Amino acid sequence: MKTQEQEPASVATVDPMADLCQALFSTEEGAKKKAARHTAGAMTQRPWPQLPSRLRSAIRSDIGRLLDSGKSRAQILEAGYSAGVVNQALRDLGRSVA
Repeated sequence: MKTQEQEPASVATVDPMADLCQALFSTEEGAKKKAARHTAGAMTQRPWPQLPSRLRSAIRSDIGRLLDSGKSRAQILEAGYSAGVVNQALRDLGRSVA
């Protein structure tokens, strides 16, 4: 019978929220980033203030980066975010976009 001390040390815990935030903070565009945007956009059933602060920060960072690269609101929505998440992030950033 194995005890806890006999468990392999290489077993790492998986934190899906950390993975999601890391993907959103990343400057690289790709499938992982698109999936992260869709996941974050689907979290509109929770009020914005109830989302983890690190996730809100990651979303603001990503949306800010999209705005800085000249993306319109429609293009941000197409990137995977929901209208509620975009509106809240823009409000937090103190920015507006057409």
